[in-house]
Amino acid sequence: MNRERAKNLLGDDFKIVEGDVRDLDSLRCAIEGKDYVYINLNSGLDPRRYEEVEIAGTENVARVASEMGVKRIANISSATSTGKEIGIIYVDAKVQAERALMECGVPYTIMRPSWFFETLPKFIQGNRARVIGCQPHPRHWLSADDYARQVSSAFQSDLAANKCFYNYGPEEMTIPEALRRYCKQIGLSAEIVSVSFARARLASLFPAGSGLRLSIPFFKFFESFVETQSAEISHRVLGENRTTLEQWAKSRTSS
Repeated sequence: MNRERAKNLLGDDFKIVEGDVRDLDSLRCAIEGKDYVYINLNSGLDPRRYEEVEIAGTENVARVASEMGVKRIANISSATSTGKEIGIIYVDAKVQAERALMECGVPYTIMRPSWFFETLPKFIQGNRARVIGCQPHPRHWLSADDYARQVSSAFQSDLAANKCFYNYGPEEMTIPEALRRYCKQIGLSAEIVSVSFARARLASLFPAGSGLRLSIPFFKFFESFVETQSAEISHRVLGENRTTLEQWAKSRTSS
C-alpha cells in the first residue's frame, strides 16, 4: 500500500511510516521505537509472489521485530491453517509465515479469520453475482470491524500471547447464500451464477483473463475445504464477533 492510499484510508490522525518487507534497513527505520507490530501481507493470489511477500516478508519483519525489542508481534493468517503444510500454496505460505513468528523470540499472536463480508461486492458485476464452482461448504463470515476489535483486544491481553485464534462471525453461510442475502439487503436484484471451472478456464484465456486465471485454483481449493476448527478460545479471550451480514450491509448503505 502506498502512502497516499494509506492516508486516504486512515486520515490525518495516523502517522504513516513507509517500509519495504524486502529491505531490512527500511524495516528497521519503520519499526524503531514501536512496541507492537501487526503484519498484513497480500500476494494477490499470485503463487510466484508468496515466497517473496508473505513468507520472506514475514520472516524479515519478525527478524527486525526481535532485533528492535518489540513487545508483541501479530499477523493475519487464514482459517485454512492448522499449522501444518499440506502442499497447497495458499495454505503453506500462511503456515510458513506463522512459523516465522513463532520462532522469532517475540511474543506472538496469530489470527486465522474466515471470509470477510467486505469481499462480497467483488463477486458482483452489473446485475449478476458470479461464483466459480458450486462452493457448497459454509464459511463463518465476519466483518472487518469485528476482526479489528479482536486484534486490538489481542494486543491488550497477556492471555493472547503465544496463541493462535480462529476468528469467526456469528453465522455460517456458503458464498452463494451470503451473496443472496447481501443483494437482498442492498436492494439489488442480482442473479447468483455458478460458473464451472471448465468455463472459467476457457474465459481466462482471453487477454483480460489474468485475474481469473489466478482465481481458479484458489476457488478450486475452497470447493472442498471445510472449516472445522473451533473459535471458542478466540471468543473467550478476545470477545465474540456479533455483526450479522444484514447489520454489516445496512451500515454500509447508511454511511
